[in-house]
Amino acid sequence: MDSHNFFGGLIISVITALLAENFVFARALGVSTMIMAAKNKRNLPGICLGVLYFTLTASWAAWLLSHRAADIQKPFVPLTYVLTIGLIYLITLLLAFIFFKGRFGRIKKYVHISAFNSVIMGTIFLSMNSCTALYEYLLFGLCSGAGFAAAAYMLSGVYGQLYSKDVPSVFRGYPAVMIFTGIIAMALYGILGHIPSYI
Repeated sequence: MDSHNFFGGLIISVITALLAENFVFARALGVSTMIMAAKNKRNLPGICLGVLYFTLTASWAAWLLSHRAADIQKPFVPLTYVLTIGLIYLITLLLAFIFFKGRFGRIKKYVHISAFNSVIMGTIFLSMNSCTALYEYLLFGLCSGAGFAAAAYMLSGVYGQLYSKDVPSVFRGYPAVMIFTGIIAMALYGILGHIPSYI
């Protein structure tokens, strides 16, 4: 395989992971956090960075757990994932308190939202089912977090219109967001959902 085909395939894979296999668009996971992020544009970068941090660290933890996966009995696998995110959450809060005491109050709200969202998104579970090497886990985590940020920024651009008085009251707000997310998901799937098998 020459480098041109490899990098072309890699770019297609990254675009697909960011958009078509996006947690928000493909599985409707993390929509409430996305709405919270899009509502206040000042909080948007912090929430997106927090989610990116947790998806990356959760993917790294998933790689570590993948070596012990045979030791974990099936009924305890989801609990193991949640406890792993909980441990990452506690370590993150402790490090933020030690190194960023002055800004700890601001940072911790992003940590809370991002950690909870990572449990909902199931980054560890999904990456353990589809990755083998460390770089695949980290790329999966990076694309998951970046995909969430892309979805949140898309929603922030139309947030005001979805909550405006022009939208009928029955559809205003959350229903309009869900319809918007569904239409974007269908459009992205139509564009990127049928990747040729040779890539």
